[in-house]
Amino acid sequence: MKLIIKNRRISLPKLRIPKLNVEVKLPSVSIAIPKFITKVSVGGHFKKMAGVSLSVAALVVVVAVVFAAVGLEKAKGIPMAAEYKEEAGDKYVGIGKDINDRGSDAADTQTLKLNIGGARISDIIIDDLEVGAITGITRSLAITTNGASVWIECDEVLIDNLTAPSLTISNSEIYNLIVQNNKADGNSFSPTIANNIRDITLNSTRGTASIPAISGSDYDRIHINAATTAQCRKLHVKNVSSYGFPVVLDQIKAGTVTITNSNIGDGDGIDSADFIIMDSVKIGTSTLTNNAEVPISVK
Repeated sequence: MKLIIKNRRISLPKLRIPKLNVEVKLPSVSIAIPKFITKVSVGGHFKKMAGVSLSVAALVVVVAVVFAAVGLEKAKGIPMAAEYKEEAGDKYVGIGKDINDRGSDAADTQTLKLNIGGARISDIIIDDLEVGAITGITRSLAITTNGASVWIECDEVLIDNLTAPSLTISNSEIYNLIVQNNKADGNSFSPTIANNIRDITLNSTRGTASIPAISGSDYDRIHINAATTAQCRKLHVKNVSSYGFPVVLDQIKAGTVTITNSNIGDGDGIDSADFIIMDSVKIGTSTLTNNAEVPISVK
């Protein structure tokens, strides 16, 4: 910084007094008036560094704005639902889908699901469960292959003390069908008698998978599913209370199927059957006794 001071000279005017004919000349006055000149010398290296710094700062700001916009995510409408599954010999908890995104049977959340395809199992015992939902499912209890042309083969299938709005058995082969001591808001039994039905027998449990008894729990539905043929010695479903949606048994081959002590009905009257055994069920022999039609409405 360099300071330059330049002097300024101020000359005062002459004074004349007419009456006295006198002219007075005032002396010149020199007044030093400072003038400030600021000068900063910047080298070429400094200019380059400043330019690079400004460019980097601008780039950082642009990148930050872009990533902030890309990273925005729509807020979750509701909490993510939890999911509990049991699969032959395995249990785990995972994150389920948004409950509003559940299809008919596409997603299994809050569900007891046993995927038994390809397994040879000793016993599956399900006892004392509370099952049901208002929306989001199509079946409260399903023992099925989901349309696959395979079978769930069991020595003995027992449905005991079931409460449900409806029960349908279809596409099955049963050597001995026992249906007794049930109450339903309309019965419709039309099994097909056939000569070639085999008595499925699985007595040896050597090398079979073991599923611990499942009891005292609440679920929206029970789903026993086989994508490929599976075998079991006993499949028992006892003391299960369900509401909201049907119970379906499908693609079963069994030595004996027993359905007893159950209450079935949705309250639409006995002229509209809620307990149905379809003609796609082939049987070798049957016992159908003491099955009363009673106006029942399961809620």
